Amino acid sequence: MGSRRLNGWIALILALAVSSYALSYVIHFPDIPGNIYSDIVSFYFRDPLIKDVKIPYIELDFEYPPLAGLMVYLAAVIGRGELVPYYIAISTMLFVFYIVLVLTVTMILLERSCSKLYLFIFLIFAPSIIVYGNYNFDIAFTALLMLSIWIFEKGKLRTSALLFSAAMLTKLVNVILLPFLLLRIQGWKRRAYYLLYAILPFTIVNLVLLFLNPKFIDGTYFYHARWGLENAWYVYLFPSPDSWNAAKIFGALLMAYGLIKVYLCEVRDIYLESFMLLSVFLLASYIFTPQMVIFILPFLAILNYFPTAFIAFEPANVGIILTWFLAENPIAPGSMPQNLALIRAIALFFMLIEVYFRYRGTRSFREYFMPTVKQAIQTTEANPNTIRVSQERTPGTTPPEQVLRHKARIQISCHQ
Repeated sequence: MGSRRLNGWIALILALAVSSYALSYVIHFPDIPGNIYSDIVSFYFRDPLIKDVKIPYIELDFEYPPLAGLMVYLAAVIGRGELVPYYIAISTMLFVFYIVLVLTVTMILLERSCSKLYLFIFLIFAPSIIVYGNYNFDIAFTALLMLSIWIFEKGKLRTSALLFSAAMLTKLVNVILLPFLLLRIQGWKRRAYYLLYAILPFTIVNLVLLFLNPKFIDGTYFYHARWGLENAWYVYLFPSPDSWNAAKIFGALLMAYGLIKVYLCEVRDIYLESFMLLSVFLLASYIFTPQMVIFILPFLAILNYFPTAFIAFEPANVGIILTWFLAENPIAPGSMPQNLALIRAIALFFMLIEVYFRYRGTRSFREYFMPTVKQAIQTTEANPNTIRVSQERTPGTTPPEQVLRHKARIQISCHQ
């Protein structure tokens, strides 16, 4: 691709990305009547953290990791405790991360010679990007994670690890990707090197805050541990809040099983495996807020494929927040938000299976799990002398056993 044409594409992508984020900014703007709820605005009203420009973690608890708290504090300082200036400031920070995300995915697509159409579908025009882009810290987390993985692929381990640590300081979810990244590094010394740079900054920041406030860990990391089920599909299996501790154990076991299965798969594509791990996390987590969908959207763009189930997935995900405040009890099974969350979970499961099967070159469930009659016939035609059971029997062998010896075998395995 010529440099002039490439620059034209990048200019178009950036223009559309700016338009997409501007729409997200407008629909959440606090002074517009009928604006859509966002977490960054709700922070302003729930306690004096922003109004009185308090220092997160030290003067008041904040339930997100330190880099997220730093963004809120800087926005509060810039806005001097006023709602609209605060909103403009934090929206600008998130916008910068969004542009970094879009540019990173663009570079990956160019390197992999993938269609840019999927960038527009999943990262610019996707309803979840517009509704949940300027909403929480998920855009910042995803931008840092994508940048870390892209640089990891280039062999720049220290820079990748530092970005990975920054992502952990924003959302912590990416810790599930650490084992499979380490497995992709050759040599134990290089693995230890990457682990050190990924963990050390995160640990130092948290230890400093713990020293300044001994209740920091409880107010930040244990906050969500005490949270109930939110948009988890298995709320239908555990409808009573009294059973939610058991539900969390169920989710943890399900997540452990799913993550281990993916770790043991020999998936060569780092972006496919990241998508699979994050999808397993979202499906098994007892908290699956709708903005967390942003985690997987750039990976879908990079995989250069449009899963059929995405058609149901996106409306259901956007519908959760649009119906949340219309329901009497939005976290109760049977409420509209939870019905939509169930549809979303089913769609995500089928997206995960569909994308994985496509990667393996398998066209359908039936083809993958059982040999077809056509395959058996083809095997027989290729070896006509092996199935004359009625005429020629192998001594000591019954006819069914002889037939089974010559049937096509299928290996159900993660390995290629």
